[in-house]
Order: sequence, then structure tokens, then C-alpha cells
Amino acid sequence: MSNETLVSVENLGVRFAVKRGGGWGKASYLYAVDDVSFEIKRGETLAIVGESGSGKTTTALAVARLVEAYQGKVNLDGTDFLSLDDEASRLARAKMQFIFQDPYSSLNPRLRAEQIVREPLDSLSTMDEAEKKEIVDRLFAEVGLRPEQQRLFPHQFSGGQRQRIGIARALATQPDLIICDEAVSALDVAVQAQILNLLRKLQADLNLTYLFISHDLGVVQHMCDSIAVMYMGRVVEHGTRMDLFNNPLHPYTSALLSAVPSVDKARREATKRILIPGDPPDPVNLPAGCRFANRCPVAQDICRSQDPALRDVKGGHKVACHLVGEDAVSPL
Repeated sequence: MSNETLVSVENLGVRFAVKRGGGWGKASYLYAVDDVSFEIKRGETLAIVGESGSGKTTTALAVARLVEAYQGKVNLDGTDFLSLDDEASRLARAKMQFIFQDPYSSLNPRLRAEQIVREPLDSLSTMDEAEKKEIVDRLFAEVGLRPEQQRLFPHQFSGGQRQRIGIARALATQPDLIICDEAVSALDVAVQAQILNLLRKLQADLNLTYLFISHDLGVVQHMCDSIAVMYMGRVVEHGTRMDLFNNPLHPYTSALLSAVPSVDKARREATKRILIPGDPPDPVNLPAGCRFANRCPVAQDICRSQDPALRDVKGGHKVACHLVGEDAVSPL
């Protein structure tokens, strides 16, 4: 671990044009990611959590330039990744790799496993064949696959083994940042644990930095150093894992945590389940004020009229809620 910031995201925004009123209607915008900022230190893991539609995956895709951001900066190890031209961004992509959610659809079924892992080296490096072969052999060993499995096709592997191939592919260019987009959600629970332990071992061995996208707070608690909670395209709370799990400040975060199942009977009985009524607001026609106000059990008039800013309330623990004071106590 170090205190060096590897990734700094500032005011990131992604919007999609939505036409209303027929073919000639004026385009309005759906703001999938709205003014999101965060930092990740080298060798650490930041999780972005939230329910479906919160914007967490779109944030990850925008960081990697897989969807276009209309505003903001992504500073990766001193380079503004979003401002690079096409060729420079292609070369810089070696520093940032993606592990996708679905191990079934993210691998080319026509390629053998060794070709899949070698693809980034063919595209992004000038190594000779012997060097590439040596790297592929090492990566198969590091992710727990046997040398003879290099000649197999994706359909000949289990889901967990396919995700190991995806991890090996992401490691091929020796990236600084690996983005894990729901990397274990398509796997059985027992296999999830194996893949999470593998990711943690690789992080310790290779000093990797992860941006971890998940809706599963149990997984996040096992993996991450810090957590950003997103709701309707905005970060509503951001803090260390200990801060967030021990002292959630935003009502939405408290509701998410109250839904996490536990095998500890005493903890289950001590945890009061917080229900979130209603539906999220229309993302194309957002209300004034806090986006969570119409579902918040403690919302006040100020919440419905003024948009709360994300602010630091205690030692780096940030929250966007009018009802959280400087004493950093949850309004619930």
C-alpha cells in the first residue's frame, strides 16, 4: 500500500440523448453519470455500489473510455486519459484493463484460451512470439489454470475457469488499474469466493489497483478499502470500508446495509430492516432537491427544494445529505 494517488476522477458526466414528442421532438438528456469525483490510491480497491440503474457500470465504462463522457477528467498516473487522441489512448489502454461481468459472453468462442489471453499483447505490445508465449504460460499458472488447458476453447471451461481466463487476459499488459464490473455476480457462491480470493492474492503479489463495481455489499466488505455509494447518477456517500459499514450516514446507504444478510443471529436481531418505499424519480425529468427525497423516510422541506452537495463531514467520510451535521450522525 502507498499514499500515492493512481486514479483521480473529477466531475465525470455521461448523458444520453432522449427524444420526446415524436420524431421532431426536442432532445432531452438522461444524465446516467452526473458530476462524479473520486480517487483511488495505488494498490488499493475502491468499490462503487448501488442498485440497478444507479450509474455505477456507466461510470466504470466512462473511466475506461468505453462510453463517451461529455464532461470531466480521468487522470491515470499523471495522464488525462479522456483527452488523449485515438492512437495515444490505444497505447495508454495497456495501463487500464477490464474484467467483464459475464464470463460466457466476454470471451470469443472461436479462439483458443491461449489466443484470448494473448490478444492484448498482440494489440498493445511489440514483444516477439517467445516473450508472449512466456507471459501467457506464466499468467495461466498465476490464475490457477493448467498448461494443457491453453489449447481448449471457451465452451470447454466452467464459468469460474472462464472468469480466470478473463482475469489472465486483463493482466497480460501489466496494467496499473483493473476495472472489475460485477466480476463475480454471474458465478455460483462457492466459485465467487475462489475468484475473490484469487483477485486479492493477485493484488498483493502484483500491487494491483482495482475499481470494483458491485451491488453485493457482502462481496464489497470482503474486497475493498473504500466505497462510493451511487444513487441516480450521483455519489451520495463515500468513505473507508470501516466508516461506511460501522457508521453509514446517508439514509440510502443505511437501507442498503440493512438488507445485507448475515449468519450472525445477534447481528440479524440487532439490525433494523429499513424499507425504501416508492420508485426512483424519472431520470430524464429529475425533481428539484435531493434525488432520494421522494423515497427517504426522514426527508424535510429543504431536501425537496435544494440539491445537497457531497461534502466531507469527518476525516474523509463524505456524504450528500442536508440532515447530516458536523457531528457525523445519521438522521435515522
